Amino acid sequence: MRGVTIEEISAATRISTRFLEALESEQWDELPGGVFNRGFIRSVARFLGLDEDALVAEYALETKNRPGPRLIELETPSAMPRNWRTPIAAFVAFILILIGGWFAYSRYQSRAAARSHNGTTAPLSGESH
Repeated sequence: MRGVTIEEISAATRISTRFLEALESEQWDELPGGVFNRGFIRSVARFLGLDEDALVAEYALETKNRPGPRLIELETPSAMPRNWRTPIAAFVAFILILIGGWFAYSRYQSRAAARSHNGTTAPLSGESH
């Protein structure tokens, strides 16, 4: 009607020519749906100098009784099982390291205290000069 090609509208509005052709031929099933369709209509109307609100209202009347896009319902598991082996193994390893450190400290601390108390610097068993 305005003498503008679909390619020119597509370049100006950045809407795919496929969607513009679907708008022009009122093939609503070919459009993405929802707010995208209203946005497309507003952009094209603005570019062509037409009343955006009137065209969006007309689109709403046209598609009023049409089913909307189908929503896919995903199954959500009620409780996700968790693998507790790794955290438990890490905790057990941490406890064993603490126990080993405490054992080594208590054993060798008493020997070091006895050596310093006697004033000797004799090597521990198995050490040689």
